[in-house]
Amino acid sequence: MNVKPLVLAVLIASTLTACGEKDDKKSPSQVLAKVNDSEITVHQLNYVLAQVPNAQPEQKQQVLEQLVDQELLVQKATELKLDREPNVVQAIENAKRQILAQSAAERVIGKPGEPNKTAVDEFYAKNPALFAERKNYEFTTFVIDKAAYNDALNAALNNATSPMAVKAVLDAAAIKFNTNEATRTAEQLPMPMLVKFAQMNVGDIIAMSEGDKTVLLQLKATQAAPVGAAEAEPMIKRYLANNEAQTQAAQKMKGLRDAAKIEYLQKFASAPAQQLQKQESTAADDSVKAGLKGLK
Repeated sequence: MNVKPLVLAVLIASTLTACGEKDDKKSPSQVLAKVNDSEITVHQLNYVLAQVPNAQPEQKQQVLEQLVDQELLVQKATELKLDREPNVVQAIENAKRQILAQSAAERVIGKPGEPNKTAVDEFYAKNPALFAERKNYEFTTFVIDKAAYNDALNAALNNATSPMAVKAVLDAAAIKFNTNEATRTAEQLPMPMLVKFAQMNVGDIIAMSEGDKTVLLQLKATQAAPVGAAEAEPMIKRYLANNEAQTQAAQKMKGLRDAAKIEYLQKFASAPAQQLQKQESTAADDSVKAGLKGLK
């Protein structure tokens, strides 16, 4: 197992530690290496190895070598007085705030309990298009400028049940387009629109907005790809747990905000509660979609 990606996290933690007081009462058994006048302890090593279950001796040595390299860089940074540069001070302070905020969130919000089987079964039953009646979809897509899509075009497309008919409508309206073939699984489609996709017949069209473009998806074919209740249970549990965690977090943060005195001296834009809720919902939906990836 390669543990190099862990070094960045350790760099932040060690840099913060280096800015504080040093413990001169370490026992010899705690010290793993000495780098000039500084010591690397077993606690520093264990902090990293906590993220590497059942680490082998070679991996432990690799992490220790990385900690030595890290300490050398920290000492060089101190020698160059980099720890006094405004951008470095700000980065250290920001990392410290993030660590403290995350720790407080874990303590205040806590972890939600595991969803019971009744909740899992209910979610499975309410989302057949994602599970029991899941499909893979084949589309012919037409990408046009968003400004070109209007009620008149939508009405004209109602009778266009083939790609050739869609092209004829777009050509008649002098609308430029790009066309392609696309395959999508149920979880790759927007979850709020999944029922609508599931009800499509071959030749039907659904328009989706993507930035400054509108994508017309004309259904070409579907293949049944159901997911059984037992297979779906782990991903549903993750979804429900994530959803509950987000709900609890929103409630706890609302309580903290209500109890605090907050005064904005300058605001750049409003952040409507509905928009935040939509973002939270999207994040929760992603947990289900991630679990379904790779299923055929």
